[in-house]
Amino acid sequence: MTDQTKNPVGYMSPPEHSRFKKGHSGNPKGRPKKPDDIYSHLKRVLKRQVKPKGADRQMPVSEALIRKLRELALSGDRRALALQRKILDEAGVAEARRFDPEAKKKEILDRIRRVDAKLKNKGGNDAG
Repeated sequence: MTDQTKNPVGYMSPPEHSRFKKGHSGNPKGRPKKPDDIYSHLKRVLKRQVKPKGADRQMPVSEALIRKLRELALSGDRRALALQRKILDEAGVAEARRFDPEAKKKEILDRIRRVDAKLKNKGGNDAG
């Protein structure tokens, strides 16, 4: 009788032999790893460090590729030059980003006019 009162078995109280052991996981294999998609694989490869010929330090593969493309473009390779221009255009580096105060002023005034027009439209509907 003392054995039953010492370790009751029932709801929320499984028998001793079937309980999780201390220090051991209930799911030893864990959650299965997600399969790599092409973007995560490419990201991992481009971050890998390499030491190109003639370089004194290591650099990511992406930087080494860009440097090689630059060298080819400077040596006169037309395809490398076209590819470099395309990369710069897509990255938005080639665009000149200057602050134009007149354009900013016009943009702010246009926004104010739109808000004012919305307020007038709302006010006109309420009066009728």
